[in-house]
Amino acid sequence: MNKEEFNKLYETLKKSKFKQQKFPAWRPLPTISCITIIFISTGIVFIIIGILILIFTGQIKEFKFRYDIQCFPTSNNKICTIPLTIPEKMKKPIMIYYQLNDFSQNHRYYMDAKSDKQFKGEEVSKEDLEKSGQCENALYNEEIGNYAQYNSDLNGKGKDIAFPCGEMAKSFFRDRIISCKLSGTGKEINITTEEIAYKSDRDSFSKVEMKNNHWIDINDEQFMIWMRISPFKDPRKLWGKIENDDISADSKLMVTIENNKYQNFEKYIILSTRNVFGGKNSFLGICYVVFGGICLLSAVIFINVYNYVHKKK
Repeated sequence: MNKEEFNKLYETLKKSKFKQQKFPAWRPLPTISCITIIFISTGIVFIIIGILILIFTGQIKEFKFRYDIQCFPTSNNKICTIPLTIPEKMKKPIMIYYQLNDFSQNHRYYMDAKSDKQFKGEEVSKEDLEKSGQCENALYNEEIGNYAQYNSDLNGKGKDIAFPCGEMAKSFFRDRIISCKLSGTGKEINITTEEIAYKSDRDSFSKVEMKNNHWIDINDEQFMIWMRISPFKDPRKLWGKIENDDISADSKLMVTIENNKYQNFEKYIILSTRNVFGGKNSFLGICYVVFGGICLLSAVIFINVYNYVHKKK
């Protein structure tokens, strides 16, 4: 392309509709009919979705039992067998949760009481940990408490840096279900703890090279679940799940639990079924219904205001 052709093309582009911003445009002008239809249709759709969610949520069976009163540890951890009566049939899979009332795991200090570098597999010096203050009061093995019972290689290494360190790891919920049997028949109900943590957590924690200085196995999925912060005042976390057995109505389960003495909170064991929306939680369904109702109410207000203004004219 020579210079004359280029200049001619350039002048043509300068005078084009695109350059002069003269392309035809469509600008929707909202009318009362259009707005009303949008609000009414949106409200109806949200209400229908909310009702469906509430119906599905209502089909979930959930039963909650407090066990720390019947099994209260005094000087040592206590092992107790607690009867749990299930009034309605529960179909597998059945999720087993524990709940600690007033634990407030979402406290800012508690959330920061860990070393992220340790969980990335990086070597962290004592000076860096002391300077950051992340592992205050739980920096050394001796500050963890009973650290050697989890890893005998740590005997006599109380002054070594704890892995993992920090109050968050130190307060790991150590109560455990030893066995679960049906009363009368004595049938053992298997509770699995495999694949109960998020896959992203399993992948992340598995990348950390486990050495002989760890006081707890961070590949324990219950530990992974504990380290994922709960946003609620009363954290509820997955303990395990029953995958192979249904529980019939009016069954009595004999659950043997080891109650750890140092965590003196209200402790609950919760059995729950689930569906595509997860566990029993009506909050989402109520939100949809309320938002749909607001949309319908807004449509009525728009119509009345519009008619009132036009009557005055």
